[in-house]
Amino acid sequence: STLMSILYGFYQADSGEIRVAGKAVSINTPNDAIALGIGMVHQHFMLVDNFTVLENVILGAETDALLKSSIAKARSELERLEREYGLEVDPDAIIEELPVGLQQRVEILKALYRGAEILILDEPTGVLTPAEADHLFRILKQLKEQGKTVVLITHKLREIMAVTDTVSVMRQGTMVATRVTRETTVGELAELMVGRRVLLRVEKGQSEAGATKLSVKNLTVKDSRGVTMVDDVSFDVRGGEIVGIAGVAGNGQSE
Repeated sequence: STLMSILYGFYQADSGEIRVAGKAVSINTPNDAIALGIGMVHQHFMLVDNFTVLENVILGAETDALLKSSIAKARSELERLEREYGLEVDPDAIIEELPVGLQQRVEILKALYRGAEILILDEPTGVLTPAEADHLFRILKQLKEQGKTVVLITHKLREIMAVTDTVSVMRQGTMVATRVTRETTVGELAELMVGRRVLLRVEKGQSEAGATKLSVKNLTVKDSRGVTMVDDVSFDVRGGEIVGIAGVAGNGQSE
C-alpha cells in the first residue's frame, strides 16, 4: 500500500525512480499521477457521503464554475463507462445510501472518468461479499480486455491465482519475487510471502468436548433506542470448544 501511495503521489520516495510506459517521471501529487493516467481505489473509500454519485465523480474535475456543463458532460460520460465496463450505478443516488460494492464501483468510475489507463486497487475485496467480489473481478477482466492495466494489492492467494497474469511478492518492504501466475502455485507464493515453507494443511486428531462451561438461554438485548439487536438467542459452550460469533456491523454484532 505504501509503494502504491508513492506511485499515486501521496508520499515521496527516498530513492529510485518511477517509469510510466518506460519513461522516467516525477510524481509529487495525485494530480501528477492522474495526468499520467494513473488512478487509485483506496481500501477506505475517498467519497463524500452526502453527495450523489455524479457529484462525487466530477469533484475536482469540474469544467466550469457553474457546474451545469460539468454535470451534463459527466452524466453522458458515466453512461458510456457504465455500459462499456458493466459498472451500473444510479448517478443520482446518494453515496451513504449505497452498499459498499456499489460505492467501490463509484471509485472505479471516478478513476476512469479522469482517464486512468493504470488502475490501482488496494485490498479491494476486504469489504465485499463473495458475490460482490466475483462481480468486481468480472469488471476488472473487462478493463483488461479494453487495454487497461490493473494493479491489485491483495494477500488472498485464491484471488491472485484466479484473476492475475503476473504476481510480485513483497516481504518486509522488499520485492522478493515476480512470477507468471499460471507458472506458480499457492504453496510457492505462501512460502515467498513468509520466507519459509508453509503447511497449508494441518493434520488434527478428533477433538473431545468436555462439560458445559457456559449456557445462554433466550437472550434478548435492546440498544439505547429500544431496538432489539439480539433476539431470543440460546447456546451452550463446552470445554475444549472454540465458539465464533460473526455479524455485520450495525446488525447486533457488538451486542
